[in-house]
Amino acid sequence: MRAILAAALALAALPASAQQFAAYDGYRVCQKAMTDAGIRVVAEACGVLKTPDFSGAEFSSLTDLESARDTREAFTQQVDTYGACVSAFIDSYRRPGAPADSPAPDQAACAHSWAEDQATQAVRDFGKACVNFSNRSMMDRAIAPWSGDCYPSADNGRG
Repeated sequence: MRAILAAALALAALPASAQQFAAYDGYRVCQKAMTDAGIRVVAEACGVLKTPDFSGAEFSSLTDLESARDTREAFTQQVDTYGACVSAFIDSYRRPGAPADSPAPDQAACAHSWAEDQATQAVRDFGKACVNFSNRSMMDRAIAPWSGDCYPSADNGRG
């Protein structure tokens, strides 16, 4: 009897562990159409982000570098503000009388995910351009040497 009970308990536990693996295998990111819809849905409430393009940037002076860093910082701050606005937008659908079948909260979540991806890419691209400038500044007398940080520090919550 104990053997049958132990076997039944072991079999009952199998689906629970299988579900954990199934959830991991089923991980999805937002499709472009869902993200685009989300950006449109939250645009009136949260505005539209304009992502700075640092890909291929080549700074020629410390002034250019510092200006671009300020742009990066302002953009990451905008993304934080945008994320808070999108969260408020999603929460507005959790009130009595809100349509329970609306795709807007899921679309908005995709817009927030997209915004975070844009911030990450801006930080990466700026960092690469900054490191390239730093390397050039150590070899070129015409450029003031730069040995500062090219990426946000981890203690500021964005690193």
